[in-house]
Amino acid sequence: MSSSRSILILVFSLTVSLPASAQPPATAPPPPPLWDAQIGASFVGTSGNSDTASTGADFAAHRRGLVWQIEAGATAVRTSSMEVTTAERYLGMLRGQRKLSAILGLTSGVKLERDRFSGLDFRSILDAGLSWALVHHPEWTLDGVTGIAWLHETRTLGANLDDPIGLLQLVSRIPFGTAGDTTQRFTYYPDFKMTSAYRSEAEVTAQAAMNARLALKIGYLLRYSNDPVPGFKKTDNTTTASVVLRWKAATPAPAP
Repeated sequence: MSSSRSILILVFSLTVSLPASAQPPATAPPPPPLWDAQIGASFVGTSGNSDTASTGADFAAHRRGLVWQIEAGATAVRTSSMEVTTAERYLGMLRGQRKLSAILGLTSGVKLERDRFSGLDFRSILDAGLSWALVHHPEWTLDGVTGIAWLHETRTLGANLDDPIGLLQLVSRIPFGTAGDTTQRFTYYPDFKMTSAYRSEAEVTAQAAMNARLALKIGYLLRYSNDPVPGFKKTDNTTTASVVLRWKAATPAPAP
C-alpha cells in the first residue's frame, strides 16, 4: 500500500470518527433544494517548447423527494502530450434510494467506467442493498451503503470478468457555513468469487462558492485494485481542479 493511500485513508478515518461535539460550532445551513445540478470544467495547455493539453469535465445532479431520492454523476479526464493521448478516463453513476425510516432505506445503483490506460475497455457494477443515515447534524453528516452487486469487466488483455461482489461505502460531508463544503468517500468492493480481487476507492473533494452560480472545486481520487489487469499497476491517482456552474430549485426539499 502506497504512503499516499495510507495518509488519505487515515485522514478520512479521523474525519468521519470525529464526534460532532468536538467539531467547531457551525451556522446551520439552509435545507437542501428539491433538486440541484452542476457542471464543472477544467483545462491546462502548453505550446512551444512543450505541447501538452489536459481537459476535465464533471457533472452532478440530485433530486430529493419525501420518499425517493435520485443522484447522478459523471466525470471525464483526458491528457495528451505532443498530440499523443497519455491518460483518458470516463466514469458515470446513477443511484436511487427509497426511505424506509429516518435511518434505513432501500437503494440501487449502476456505475460505468472506461479506462484503457488501466486495462479496462468497459466496467459496469450493478448493485442493490440498504442505505444508512448514520449521522445527520447541521455540522456533519455521515451516510453508508451496504449491498451486493454484479461486476462485469471487458479487459484490453486477458479474459473478461463476471463476478458477484459486495459494496460497502461511507460518505461524510462537512459544510463550511453556506459558502461551501467538503466530502470524503470510502468504498470497498469485496469479490465473492476471487477473494484476492478486492478493490477500494477513497475520494476527497472541497467546493467553495464564488457567487450564486459559480464555484471552485478541487478533488482527489485514489483507486486501488489488488488484482489488476495483468501488466498494469494496482494504484491510480487523479487530482482535479475545476470551475463549476450550478443550478438549484427555489423550492426546498420536503422535510422528513
